[in-house]
Amino acid sequence: MAPENDRLNSRAGDPFSPIAGHYDTIMEHVNYGRWSHIAESLASLLPRPLMHLDAACGTGLLMEHLRHPDWHSTGIDLSAAMLEVAKRRRGLANLARADLCALPFRETFHLITCLFDSMNFLLHEDHICTALLSLRQALLPDGILYFDMVTHKMIADHFNNESWTERHGNFRSSWRSTYNQKKHICETRVRVNTGRISVTQERVYAVEFLCDAIQSAGLRLLAMRNAYTWGAVNRQSPRIDFVAVKQGNDAYDTRFQEVEQRIKRDLKRPKR
Repeated sequence: MAPENDRLNSRAGDPFSPIAGHYDTIMEHVNYGRWSHIAESLASLLPRPLMHLDAACGTGLLMEHLRHPDWHSTGIDLSAAMLEVAKRRRGLANLARADLCALPFRETFHLITCLFDSMNFLLHEDHICTALLSLRQALLPDGILYFDMVTHKMIADHFNNESWTERHGNFRSSWRSTYNQKKHICETRVRVNTGRISVTQERVYAVEFLCDAIQSAGLRLLAMRNAYTWGAVNRQSPRIDFVAVKQGNDAYDTRFQEVEQRIKRDLKRPKR
C-alpha cells in the first residue's frame, strides 16, 4: 500500500513511482488472503449491498481479493503511479487520488480497510489523529474501520539497518533500511535493477497513543489483536490489527465475539 506521506511526496514527487510497475512481484510473499478473510468476516456484521473503501489501496490487490457481487468497493491512494497499475492491471474503475488526512467522503461506507501498515507512513501524531477523524467521517453510522500497524518488533527484526538484494525472475530489487530508534522512524530505500530509488519512511507508534487517538476520533475500539494469530497483543507482536466501530452500541459486541472466534479459528488452520 502506498503511503500518505506528504513530506516525502513534496520532496521527491511520488516515492512509489520507481517501483510501482514491479510492486506486485516484489510483494508476492505478502499474505493478502489473511487480510481479505478478516475483512470478509467483519463484513458479515454489515448490511448488503456493502459500501467498502480500501484506503491506501496501492495497486489494488486487496480490492481484487474482495470482489463480490454484493460489494461496492472504492480505492484511494496518494500515489498516482500505484493507482495507474491498479487501473491498468486489474481493471479497477472506482479509484481516486486522495489523502488519508482529507478524505472526500462523508458517511459513505459500511467498511473501511486501511492495511499493509499504511498508517505507519504518517510520521506525526497529529497526522494519525487527523487521519482517524477523516476515516470516521467517511463511515456510515455503525460502520467498521479495520486497519493495522507494524511494531518495533517488526522493524527491529527485519528493517534494522540492513541491506539486501532479492531476485524476482527477470529483475532484482536492492534494499537498504535505516532505523532511528530514538525517533521510531525507519527509512527504506528500494531500487529495481539500476533504476531510480524509492524512498519511504514509517514511524512506529505506542499502542497507548493509538488507543487514545481512536477514542478521540469518535470511534469505539472493538478489538486490538496480534495480526497473525488474533491473540493478545504483547511485545512480541510484529503487527497489530485494530477494529473500531462508529457509534456502535453494545448489540455489536456479542455478534463481534462470534466473528472474532471464527477469525481466530481460521488463522490457526494450516495453509494449503
